[in-house]
Amino acid sequence: MPKITHMHMRRGRPERFIITIDDEQELIFTPETVLKYVLAPEKEFSESEFRKILEEDSLRQAKDQAMRYLAIRPHSRLELVRKMREKGYRYPVINRALDDLEKLDLVNDSQFARLFIQNELRLRPAGRSLLKKKLATRGIPRETYEPLLKKLYSEEAEAEVARHLAEKFRKSHARFQGKKLKEKLVRYLQAKGFGWEHIGQVSQFENDQ
Repeated sequence: MPKITHMHMRRGRPERFIITIDDEQELIFTPETVLKYVLAPEKEFSESEFRKILEEDSLRQAKDQAMRYLAIRPHSRLELVRKMREKGYRYPVINRALDDLEKLDLVNDSQFARLFIQNELRLRPAGRSLLKKKLATRGIPRETYEPLLKKLYSEEAEAEVARHLAEKFRKSHARFQGKKLKEKLVRYLQAKGFGWEHIGQVSQFENDQ
């Protein structure tokens, strides 16, 4: 039967209790678990009871970790999975924790995608193709981001962004002229995720100058 032989609190953020089992194994517990199960030196548990406590506390710590990430900025579910795996959490625990947070609407890929698109257009304007790539990399499925892009980023708005970026590019590359400038501009807009329909309009605009 597992027996607590020693315990002490680790100060800091987050606060945790370091508990030694049978003078050998050190385990980390949240204060909530310590209070709920009145964990203290000399206390013994059955194997099944202690396993239940460990599983419950592991889930609680996983939720705490996810919430710390979310307090910094919005995250997609896949971003949270990746970061929590780096912290050593197991996939079953991560998925249970994120499922619970999704039920509370604290993890919501649709809301994340909306905020991501809005922030990208404000801070890093780009073409629709690049936005799709960034969203897919963060685990947002096509059926989620396509309707949002259609609503938040019209063809007209994308064409205007392409024109604006092209104008800034021409000003910052004034040392180039004619064909050389046009080639560089086309490559720049391609890298920014614009399709040929918008690049072609900008190229025609360039020829008209």
